[in-house]
Amino acid sequence: MRALCRLRLPAEQLVPALLESLHDLVPSHRNLFDWTDENAQLVRYFFEGPIDARIAQLYFDEFHNRLESEAMPAFALLARLPAGVRGADELGEARLYRSALYHEIWKPQGFHRRLEAVLRGAGGQLLGSLVLYRTIGDLPFNANEEARLASVLPDIAAALQNCGRAEVDEHHLPAPAPPEAVLMTLDGNICHVSAGLHTLLMLSEGGASRDLLSRPLQQLGRGVLPAMLLKLRESRRPVSADSSPSAVSLVQDTVAGPLHATALLLAPLQPAAAPLVQVTLRRLEPRRLAVERALRSLPLTPGQAAVCRELYHGHSRVEVAARLGVSTATVVDHVRKIYNSLGVRTAMDLRALLDSRLPR
Repeated sequence: MRALCRLRLPAEQLVPALLESLHDLVPSHRNLFDWTDENAQLVRYFFEGPIDARIAQLYFDEFHNRLESEAMPAFALLARLPAGVRGADELGEARLYRSALYHEIWKPQGFHRRLEAVLRGAGGQLLGSLVLYRTIGDLPFNANEEARLASVLPDIAAALQNCGRAEVDEHHLPAPAPPEAVLMTLDGNICHVSAGLHTLLMLSEGGASRDLLSRPLQQLGRGVLPAMLLKLRESRRPVSADSSPSAVSLVQDTVAGPLHATALLLAPLQPAAAPLVQVTLRRLEPRRLAVERALRSLPLTPGQAAVCRELYHGHSRVEVAARLGVSTATVVDHVRKIYNSLGVRTAMDLRALLDSRLPR
């Protein structure tokens, strides 16, 4: 978690990675981050997994700072809450399970319990809230998990307050989320979409908001779907039942990272049927983020992972010791244990092992 926070990624790239890694720290069903202004007004949010636009719109229109107060403290109370974790007991009152909020918003999405953390900057300004959800059948959150979450909040808050910018010409790799797809007509009418398409397109705009939820899909993702149709038409590649259709692709820069899109014109089997276009979308992430995920997958202690990270980036053992503020002997001991644990003999072998765990 702390290594991710030190990468100085843009917030829209950092938040999904943090929510993903939180599952290793505190197991949960799905995680969410709310961006707020200093008055605790919800600006936008990122939610893991598919977003049900109907339920999200219902929450904004009927429950946010209104009907939700019948079941739990209103969202606006964040303005007065100190930074830190709100205990699960405080948020798990019995009235929640009798409320419309639970039956119309929570239950359809599989939520049953939650743990919330309030994030504030160094000057005390409200940055947002982090929410972890568990589903029916999961154990309640306990005090030890609350403490673990609290231990990383200062690092997350500092990273959000001091976000970097996307690096020019940085190499990108496919993010771990599966590709999303949309089936549409040549004139832009959408027929079918995969479950996570809405989430992906709204993330590419910075996160879900009431405004984005009301927009047509064609207008999200900086207009990547119309752009793909235009490029497909311009390619002027005729498609018939006895020809092999060719795909066209483009990469669209977004705040959440590049969005790689591929469009394929599908030939109809019936002469009277209209051709359809299949567009596949996948978010790309900075290579340095993929390296951190690969490091996290290795059977290493935090200290060994820190040394492994420096070795991967080409630093000598003396340089690693200076960069980490430890003795060279400590680094030598870590290297010996890393090599034994991973079955490698040299830094070059180690680099090859990590590279083999990166997405293609």
